[in-house]
Amino acid sequence: MALACAFVRSAFTVRASRAPRDANENNKGPKKMLYEVKQTNPPQRSLGCHKFPKNTHCGDTIELRNKYFVVDKVSYHYKLEFGKYRQNDTRLYVQEATRYLLNKHLDALFVSDDAVKSGGSDENDREKTDEAEDDTA
Repeated sequence: MALACAFVRSAFTVRASRAPRDANENNKGPKKMLYEVKQTNPPQRSLGCHKFPKNTHCGDTIELRNKYFVVDKVSYHYKLEFGKYRQNDTRLYVQEATRYLLNKHLDALFVSDDAVKSGGSDENDREKTDEAEDDTA
């Protein structure tokens, strides 16, 4: 009986799920992943496949072909194989940095309180003065 227990103990080994960090000193920095990069401006066009850090997300600035781009959207595509979903590809939808800043500025102007109040307050003031004139008359 003791022999069986000894045999089971010797067969049991512990293996790390990944190599220790000190073992891979060559791989410094975040892991990189292959992304297909597409420009969102109409007409939409592909800028090719490039490697970027795995944690690339919306709002990040990247450099391609000596131009700066801002990540607009990250899209993961999956494929059903043998009853399981497997990641097929990952896409980055980007805008040129200058266009991104221009769009942000225009959105801020459109949503700002001054633009809304000036357009709406004139009409409200006219209605109030018309009502006041009707009341006095």
